[in-house]
Amino acid sequence: MNTKGLVRFIVIGIVLLLVISVGGYSLYRALVASSRDKADVNTIYQVVGEFGARLRNIATYPLHDLEDLAAKEGIRVRTVNGIKVFHTKDGRDLEMSTTSDGSDCVVDHGEVMLLKSALQWQLNLPITGEIASSAEDTSEQYLSTKQAVDANLKELITDRLYQAFVRDPSTIPGRSAYGEWPDEIRIDSIQKVDDTSFSVSANVIFVTSVQTARGRGTTWKKPITLTLKKVNGTWLIDDVTGGPKA
Repeated sequence: MNTKGLVRFIVIGIVLLLVISVGGYSLYRALVASSRDKADVNTIYQVVGEFGARLRNIATYPLHDLEDLAAKEGIRVRTVNGIKVFHTKDGRDLEMSTTSDGSDCVVDHGEVMLLKSALQWQLNLPITGEIASSAEDTSEQYLSTKQAVDANLKELITDRLYQAFVRDPSTIPGRSAYGEWPDEIRIDSIQKVDDTSFSVSANVIFVTSVQTARGRGTTWKKPITLTLKKVNGTWLIDDVTGGPKA
């Protein structure tokens, strides 16, 4: 082999080595990325699953549901001698007032509570808002939404979503006033948005105590979309759309 041929052989060899090296590195990166994505997806399944299991501990009561339930118990807002009053389960007519934003309030022994809180109090439901200080029972049934979110969901969600849940509990896909509650979240698909976020399509499965006892099917299911973001190395739920709202 002459000198020219030897040089050509060496050049070709170097090029082949470079191609193999680049290809091998690219394959390595792809395998690492695939492994990392798989680990992230597994973690997201765990986070969403835990979130779904804990939703049952968060009570959200749309006002119209509360009014329907209250009416069956004789609890309602009525007008007496031209004055609007809150008629309680034990037959009292409590004074009503209005907040600066036009919301109805109930006054009991000088303590003021929003109409929604008053209905929850009279129905012996957890009060999801301001706790009525006139209610003598200070047991766990009067746990506020903020306390319930702190105890159950805070470690699974971002601060942005935490503030949204506390500010407007109706955005939490939790229990309704009709005795149905979320039993689990069943994931349909997970889509990677970028290296720090995933979108999850799923269904919240609602059940009743009767169905749980009898082992029957679900009451109903509601489509839901969750956005998860990696915050300081931890996957947290940053947004929830769908599910029941007031």
